[in-house]
Amino acid sequence: MQQFVQVGRIERVHNALQVQVDGWTLGSLVIGAADVPKMLNGDEVTIHFVQQRPGREPFIGYAGSARISRSGKAVNVRIEGQTYTSPIAQVRQVVAGTRTAALLSRPAPAPILDADRVQRERIDAGLIHAF
Repeated sequence: MQQFVQVGRIERVHNALQVQVDGWTLGSLVIGAADVPKMLNGDEVTIHFVQQRPGREPFIGYAGSARISRSGKAVNVRIEGQTYTSPIAQVRQVVAGTRTAALLSRPAPAPILDADRVQRERIDAGLIHAF
């Protein structure tokens, strides 16, 4: 079974969704208010990053995309080549205003198997030898 590690959250800011990823420092990640219903209907939407610079206009750039998973049980967020996921039930509750934030997770890396160690074990390793 796939293990997940929590790496952030999705919150509602006005009618838009703000994606907070631990370690992201370039600005705020935002799914626009007009894109939220499109995303929940199955369309792929754009995630923008917004940088507030003192004395200047805010800069808005492309950060990634978001869409519903194939199973329909999660929202998959892709930012800079990394894929994150959040349960769709939690995202719908955030959009409705009944929940403050939805958990954002990424798959944990699979353990590395030592094939040489496994090959060195006896063929009957782990079997019961006594009756």
